Amino acid sequence: MPKIKTDRDNEIKERGHQDHNGAGESRAGSPAKRMDREATATEQNKKESKPFKWTFLKIFGLVAIAIILVVLGTIYLVYASHHETTDDAYTTGHLHYISSRVAGTVVAVLVDDNQLIKQGQMLVKLDTRDYQVTLDQALANSSRSRTNDFLLNIQKGNGAISKQDYEQSHDTLLVDNASLEDASNQLSYCVICAPTEGYVGNKTVETGNRVEIGGALMVVVQDAWVLANYKETQIGHMRPGQKATIHVDAIPDHTFYGWVDSFSPGSGTTFALLPSDNATGNFTKIVQRVPVKIVFDRESTRGYESRIVPGLSAIISVDLKSVSPGQGLSQNQQIHDDQQSHLQPGEVRQ
Repeated sequence: MPKIKTDRDNEIKERGHQDHNGAGESRAGSPAKRMDREATATEQNKKESKPFKWTFLKIFGLVAIAIILVVLGTIYLVYASHHETTDDAYTTGHLHYISSRVAGTVVAVLVDDNQLIKQGQMLVKLDTRDYQVTLDQALANSSRSRTNDFLLNIQKGNGAISKQDYEQSHDTLLVDNASLEDASNQLSYCVICAPTEGYVGNKTVETGNRVEIGGALMVVVQDAWVLANYKETQIGHMRPGQKATIHVDAIPDHTFYGWVDSFSPGSGTTFALLPSDNATGNFTKIVQRVPVKIVFDRESTRGYESRIVPGLSAIISVDLKSVSPGQGLSQNQQIHDDQQSHLQPGEVRQ
């Protein structure tokens, strides 16, 4: 047992001596490696600290970039100085809600969804049998009253009846004639026609439906224009007739043109369901928006009439230094002039 222990002690001493020699050799060789690393780092620093040299191409590139930026900035400033732009805009139009003036059963629907129709075109037909019976009864009553009135008028001349009896009979004739006219109108209401030219939308009526008085059947969409909600700080130099550029999000490949037609008589909050009250003592100034009506130039919308529909988002830019030739008057003024031009001879123009 003591011999085995002595062999193990000797082995441990030999291993320790080898480790000590290896560490010494490692420490002896570390300064040389450190010098190599320092030399490599010095060469890299010399390469990185190489001075920047200006060349003709570099100078030309910087000058060109500076000129481009100056030109673009100048163009933007000049453009922005006499243009007012807003993306708070959308298209709208005349929406004619078609409803029935009488109750009845639909026997025919003569138009389809999205169809272009003309003014006076037949849209829906109702069953006329009930109203035809009423008309026949009214016609018979009116005919009988007319005969009685004629005979009583002769008797009144002969003194056979009193004036009071004749007037009572004549009043009956007037009532029967009014009933006849009303029955004729009710029968004519069974045919529903288009009040104006436009496109059919939101059609809910079908053959066989029972419709009531005032029930919505469809909508006829007529014309289209843009309603741009400009800030009140943007409309100070805006006037009717100024040219406008219109970009419709639904038609990105085409630029439309138009002009300012008119301004709303109040800001958006004026017609809100709950208008703001600034006299409550906690007033905070908020920039209001004023709706501005922008009318399309028909030449720019040619071929796109069916694609410009109410409800589309748009971006409007108004040129404050331009007035469209021949478009200096607003649409309201043009309508007024058209009305004046159709006065009868002898009527005084306002």
